[in-house]
Amino acid sequence: KTSGLAITEPFVFKVGGDSVIPGLEQAIVGMQKGGYRRVVIPASLGYDAGMQLGPQPENFQDLRSLESIVKNPNRDASLLFDISLERIKGAK
Repeated sequence: KTSGLAITEPFVFKVGGDSVIPGLEQAIVGMQKGGYRRVVIPASLGYDAGMQLGPQPENFQDLRSLESIVKNPNRDASLLFDISLERIKGAK
């Protein structure tokens, strides 16, 4: 497990469905099944105060950590994601 927020189960979302932060959606474009990417998402494409987009923290402690970052006006809210694409539903 890495420091910070970690998602241990696959996170499923529809591309173009506005269910994840914009930077995460942009990061997977062009990836293939089995692909891996480490991406840094700038604050402008990340979470904003009050957003309910995924992925969401799995527990209360991680949620409080994220809230303290998002609500801090002096933050550098860049996000780091390690993405492993397991499958693409409906892909040909």
